[in-house]
Amino acid sequence: MNNKEFLNICYKFFNRFINTEELIRLLDTLDKKGLLKEEREQIDTLLNDIKAIYNNTSNEEDEYGLKKKEKIGKVIKSLEQIQTSSENRELLDKQITNLKKDYNKKYDSNEMWYAITDCINNNKYFNDCYDNLSDYELLEFIAQYIHAPFPPQIDQEVFDALVKVGIENDEREWLWRLAYNYEERNINFDLIVDYFIEEKDAYYLSELISAVGECLNIDNIIDKINDKELIKELLERKDVLNKYISEEQFTKLKNKIN
Repeated sequence: MNNKEFLNICYKFFNRFINTEELIRLLDTLDKKGLLKEEREQIDTLLNDIKAIYNNTSNEEDEYGLKKKEKIGKVIKSLEQIQTSSENRELLDKQITNLKKDYNKKYDSNEMWYAITDCINNNKYFNDCYDNLSDYELLEFIAQYIHAPFPPQIDQEVFDALVKVGIENDEREWLWRLAYNYEERNINFDLIVDYFIEEKDAYYLSELISAVGECLNIDNIIDKINDKELIKELLERKDVLNKYISEEQFTKLKNKIN
């Protein structure tokens, strides 16, 4: 078995993409071939502990589930009102169908979710799998989602190590996703900003600003940008950037190419 498969199942539960019933089903059907006896026993112990929590904990729909469904319902309503061409209608209808599935599924109570999250976090096999991830594997693991509600808890030192391995492998999409996953978590994104500027990548730089602009020092970024072609491309993406870049700052950029 690939250890990442086990981690991914747990990560989906942490972020409430799946509920306890689905977690139990996935762990119950997990292929344990190639694992040591001790590792199989640790997974079995975890599964039994989760089942015990599930059978002995109240799981009535609470505030979290109600708010989640209210939010999804508003998105569905707004999408249903969009008038679009037949070419885009199929994609839009698919998004609506997926959202309706999310709306109709059962969400765990907070009491259930917290109890099982603690149970997983205290499981030796889970911690061993997580600790044995290389920096590149951890970056890939985090970047599989664009903006997960509960990404792994990491500090600035670990974040910077992930950025460096991402730069070494030119994983620009992963770096953008990494930053977006840690928006408003007191993380400095300068290494990613500097890399996109160095690579003269207007697309990812503008996407980064539009995603985490509130966490960036825009004046410092403007000061760092001196390449004329990069500036021209950024100006062409003004509609994406104007939420965080002021007219005065755009003017400062324009003056650099005059």
